[in-house]
This record gives sequence, C-alpha cells and structure tokens, in this order.
Amino acid sequence: MSSLTLRAIRALLPVYSVSIATTPTKAEANALARLLVSQGRRAVILPASAGFNVMEVR
Repeated sequence: MSSLTLRAIRALLPVYSVSIATTPTKAEANALARLLVSQGRRAVILPASAGFNVMEVR
C-alpha cells in the first residue's frame, strides 16, 4: 500500500484512545494492559499526575 493511500485512510479513520483506569503503580498498569491485550484490545500506558493511565486505543 502506498504511503499516500495509507495517509488518506488514517485521515478518514483517526486513532483515538479511551481512558480505562488510573493505577498507582506501573506494575498494576502493566497487569491491566496485559489483560486488555489478552482480550484482543490495544492498550497504552501513560504517566499521570498520580500514577499511570491505562488507555485503550481504538
């Protein structure tokens, strides 16, 4: 797939994330992200002011 086609598809279907939870430790965030991935969802962990945000990427 050419890069032009790929950019057009990304413009039509933008990627966004939904906050799932905020955890106090990185270990808990990793466990939750692994659970989401095992369910076939995409997850990302971001630092927050108090702990870590676990977000699902859609």
